[in-house]
Amino acid sequence: MTTPRSAARRSRRSARTLAAVVLIVSALVAGTAAIVVATVAALAVAVAYAVTVCSVAARLLTNETAQVRRDWARDRAVTAHEQSREAARRKREQVSFADTMAEKVQVRDTRIEDLAAQIAEAEVALAQAEAEHVAAARRAGALDGELQQTRDSLLGTRAEVRRLRDELAASQSAELEARTELLAWQQQAEEQRRLA
Repeated sequence: MTTPRSAARRSRRSARTLAAVVLIVSALVAGTAAIVVATVAALAVAVAYAVTVCSVAARLLTNETAQVRRDWARDRAVTAHEQSREAARRKREQVSFADTMAEKVQVRDTRIEDLAAQIAEAEVALAQAEAEHVAAARRAGALDGELQQTRDSLLGTRAEVRRLRDELAASQSAELEARTELLAWQQQAEEQRRLA
C-alpha cells in the first residue's frame, strides 16, 4: 500500500539518482571533450572533474542506498509494530473469547449438573410413585376381596333375614292362632262358669 510519505521518498530518491546520473554523464562528456582537445591541462582538469563528480555521484548513491535501507527498516519496524499491536489486540480478543466461552461452559456444566440432579430426583419420585401404585393395587385387590366377602356375607345375611322374617311371620301367625284359641277357650270357660 503506497502512502504519501513513501511516494515522497520515492520522488526524493529519484531526484538523487537522477542527479548522480547527470553528474556521471557530465564527467563522461568532460572526459570526451578532454580527449578531443588532447592537451595535458584539459586531460588533468577532466580527470580531476571526473574524480570529483564521480565521488559526489558515489556519495549521492551511497546516501540514497542508506536512505532506502533506513526507509525499508522504518517501514518494516512500523509494519512489525502494527502487526504486534494487531497480535496483542487479537490476543486480548482471544483471551476475552476464551473467558466468555469458559463462563458459558461453566454455566452449561452447572445446568447439566442441575438437570442430572432433577432427573435423579424424578427417578426417585417415579420409583416411589410406582411402589405406592403397586401397594395401592394390592390394597385395592385386598379391598376387592373384602368387598366380595362382604357382598357374600350380605347375601347370606339377607337370606337369613328373609328366613327369620318367614319364621317371624309363621311365629306371629301361630301366636295369633294361639291367642285366638286362648280367647276362644277363655270365652268357653266363662260360659261354662256362667252356666254352672
